[in-house]
Amino acid sequence: MSRRRLISRQAGFSLVELAVALVIIGVIGIIAWRWIATTREPLQRPAVLSQLAEAQVAVEGFVLSRHRLPCAAADTSGNEDCASATAALLPWRTLGLGSRFGALHYGVNRGGAGLDLAALPPASVAPDLNIDFSPAIPVLALSTDASVNTAAAAVTAAITAAGNRRAQVNGLDWCRVLRRYAANPAVAGTLQAGNPGASMPVAFVLVHPGLNNVFEGSNVPGGAGGWRFDFPGRPQAADFDDISLAVGPADLSARIGCAARLGGMQAAGQGAYTAYDNARVVQEYWSLRVFDIDQARSAVAGAESGVALAAVNLALAVGSAALAIASASNTEGVTIFGIALAAANVITAGIEVTLAAVDLVQAQEALQASIAKEAAVRAYVVQLYETFTQAMNAAVLLDLKGLNP
Repeated sequence: MSRRRLISRQAGFSLVELAVALVIIGVIGIIAWRWIATTREPLQRPAVLSQLAEAQVAVEGFVLSRHRLPCAAADTSGNEDCASATAALLPWRTLGLGSRFGALHYGVNRGGAGLDLAALPPASVAPDLNIDFSPAIPVLALSTDASVNTAAAAVTAAITAAGNRRAQVNGLDWCRVLRRYAANPAVAGTLQAGNPGASMPVAFVLVHPGLNNVFEGSNVPGGAGGWRFDFPGRPQAADFDDISLAVGPADLSARIGCAARLGGMQAAGQGAYTAYDNARVVQEYWSLRVFDIDQARSAVAGAESGVALAAVNLALAVGSAALAIASASNTEGVTIFGIALAAANVITAGIEVTLAAVDLVQAQEALQASIAKEAAVRAYVVQLYETFTQAMNAAVLLDLKGLNP
C-alpha cells in the first residue's frame, strides 16, 4: 500500500506545485504582455509619423496646384466636401493618396471673414502691384527721338500686362489670405487645436487614431468644448494615444515659400513705383530744359539782331564821320570839334558791335549747354523708363510663377 502511494506521488505534480507553476507563468505572461505593449508603440510610431508627413506634403502640394487648401472629406470615399460643415476626414482621393490614409482626421481653417483657407482667393496682382500708375507716363514730345518713344511704349505695355494679371488667381493671392490669418489669429471662428482651457490657431491639422484605431480626447468630432482637434504632442496615456500634426499659418507660409515670394513681389513692385515716381519728376525737369532751349534760342536770335543793329549803327557813324570831315574841308576853318565828335561816334558804334558779338557768342554757348542738358535728361528718362519696365515685367513674371518652383 505504501509502495503504491509512493509510486503515485512520484508520477505527477501536486495541486500546490501546479498552482505555483501557473502563478509563475501568469506573472511571466503579464510582464511579457506589458513589454510587448510598451515596445509596440515606439516601433509603430515612426510609421505613423511618416504617414502624417506624407499626408502633409500632399496637402501642401495641393496649394501649389489649386491655390487653396483642400476641404475635408465627409466620408471615407476620400473626396473633399466643401459644402459640409462637419467633415473631418482627410480627402485622400482628392489628394491622390491611397485608401490607407482614409483613417486620418483632417481639419482646415474655414472661419473668419476673408480667412477661409479652403476657398479660392480673389484675384489680384498679389499683393504689391495693385498700384494705380496714374496719371499715365506721357510720351515725350520728341518725334525724332525714337529711343524715348520706344521706351515709353514699353512702359505702357508693362502697365497693361500688370493690369491684366489682376484677373488671374494664383498661389500668391492665397498667400495674401494666409498672411492676413497669421496677422489675425484670434479672429472668432478660426480653426483651433487644443482644449476648452487653451488652444492655438492652425492652418490645418492631421490626426492619426493611434494603435487602438479610435480617436480620443478633443479629436472626437463634436467632443467636449466643441473642439475637433487636440494639442499636437499631447502626452500618451491609457485613454489617449492619438498622434497629431498641426501647421500654423506662419509656419505654412514659410514652408510653401509665401514669405519669400511675397517679399520678391514687394521689392519688384516698389522698384517699379520708385522708377515711375522718378520718371514723373524728371519729366517736369525735362519740360524746364525744353523751356531753357526755347529761351536760349530766343536769346541767340536777339543777340544776332543786336549784332546787326550795332553794325548798322557803326556804318551810320562812319558815314557821319566822313560827312563831317568833307563838310569841314569845304568851309573856312576846320571844325576840330565836329570831327572829334564823329570819331567818338564811330568808336562807340564799334564797341557796340563788339559787345553785341560777345553777347551772340555767349547766347550760342548757352544754347548748346541747354541742348546738352536736355539730351542728358532725355537719356535719364529713357533709363528710368527701362528700369520701370524691367521692374514691372519682373513682378508680372513673379505673379505668373506664383508658388511654382
